[in-house]
Amino acid sequence: MENYFTENFEVQAKNSSEDALQRWRKLCWLVKNRKRRFRFTANLSKRFEAEAIRRSNQEKLRVAVLVSKAALQFIQGLSLSSDYIVPQEVKQAGFQICAEELGSIVEGHDVKKLKIHDGVEGIAEKLCTTITKGISTSEIDRRKQVYGVNKFTETPPKGFWFFVWEAVQDTTLMILGFCAFVSLLVGIVMEGWPKGAHDGLGIVASILLVVFVTATSDYRQSLQFRDLDKEKKKIVVQVTRNGLRQKLSIYDLLPGDIVHLSIGDQVPADGLFMSGYSLLINESSLTGESEPVNVAKESADVIILDDNFSTIVTVGKWGRSVYVNIQKFVQFQLTVNVVALVVNFTSACLTGNAPLTAVQLLWVNMIMDTLGALALATEPPTDDLMKRAPVGRKGNFISNVMWRNIMGQSLYQFVVIWYLQTQGKEAFRLDGPDSDLILNTLIFNSFVFCQVFNEISSREMEKVNVFDGILKNYVFVAVLSCTAIFQIIIVEFLGTFASTTPLTWQQWFVSIAFGFLGMPIAAILKMVPVGST
Repeated sequence: MENYFTENFEVQAKNSSEDALQRWRKLCWLVKNRKRRFRFTANLSKRFEAEAIRRSNQEKLRVAVLVSKAALQFIQGLSLSSDYIVPQEVKQAGFQICAEELGSIVEGHDVKKLKIHDGVEGIAEKLCTTITKGISTSEIDRRKQVYGVNKFTETPPKGFWFFVWEAVQDTTLMILGFCAFVSLLVGIVMEGWPKGAHDGLGIVASILLVVFVTATSDYRQSLQFRDLDKEKKKIVVQVTRNGLRQKLSIYDLLPGDIVHLSIGDQVPADGLFMSGYSLLINESSLTGESEPVNVAKESADVIILDDNFSTIVTVGKWGRSVYVNIQKFVQFQLTVNVVALVVNFTSACLTGNAPLTAVQLLWVNMIMDTLGALALATEPPTDDLMKRAPVGRKGNFISNVMWRNIMGQSLYQFVVIWYLQTQGKEAFRLDGPDSDLILNTLIFNSFVFCQVFNEISSREMEKVNVFDGILKNYVFVAVLSCTAIFQIIIVEFLGTFASTTPLTWQQWFVSIAFGFLGMPIAAILKMVPVGST
């Protein structure tokens, strides 16, 4: 009996036949709970409905494919039966096909239209060229007039004043400009001209200095990128003209040229394949992908235009260099911010007088932002960067090493400024009505030179030797030199605007010595072990 039930009424867990399901349903026609009698078996009615829907969809799809195929055949039949009309200006120039017709053949990969023009040989004949000799150099000008040149219309380069206008759009500078206007207005009303305008004009001068330094930097970078782009576009290919094989720039190519391709050649033009073997072409140099897509170069951060491993190493080295340079700049910037904020805040709370004025803080801000970025962000990459461990997406940008340097250097500078505030008059024997002005100038001068030497120490966040390769970075040397020269001018000659007074050579020596002392302290700090994260 068990074998009988197994052979005739056994229902599989999956894919049971319809006959077995039907026999099982006939056997179980009487049960106590009718809703539960077939809960473990397939619903035959639903299965029949699904099968019917599937067959209906297949039939609709088949009909749609047949209709589309018939429509395409009809359209192709019309195109095959139609005659191409050569434009009059093209015919007068001696050619039998226009640029639009050539473009439609290549861009659409239209084999049918190619056959209408008798294939590659027919196209060559209509372009007045031959497969063996190429085009004639005597008709180059005429060919350019009909088909144009192989260049895109380039946008005109941006001038210097465009970058000045962009620099002015900075929100912080706009706020400072408004403050300068208010300061000028209030100062002139309260103290008259020109004494009341000193603070306002000092702020305006600082703003203009920041704007023009930023604009000059951006303009120089645009010129460098333009020159680099020109060098990148100097690409030549092998072309046959007048039966002679010669090298031509890719921008001198014309319709009808016979181009000989080699491995790695870049030809920014459409064409028809004539003869050869093992040919593989992609658009990676144009789109950044190995297959033609609608991906532009601007959508990627970095595009490698060749498969040379040394190029990949160079890209990785420059990427790490940019990352490390930004870290150096942030370390330098945070140090200046911390010291300036703590010094002015504590002094205002304890003595009621801030040692650094608004114009002086603007100058410090320019040292910290514009000039500091120029100096530290232009450090070239070194081979030691490739020995560093890669930084993951979740890695901390401000590392423990940076925090160590920031806190140690900030503490030293704060101690120096606080010592000058509390003991400066006694140490330098300052008395008389100008003692406060001299002391504040000494504090300001010492603070600036602390930043100058800290900028040198920030070239290396972990190494003690910070002078390696410093003379090769002309931008860094120029920034430090300009900072020192402008500081001398501000202290010695712009006292009315910057609230300073000329210092003696002993006071200059002490100011510079305080700044220089920060370098051995920075070197000692780098010997303190901390975690890398």
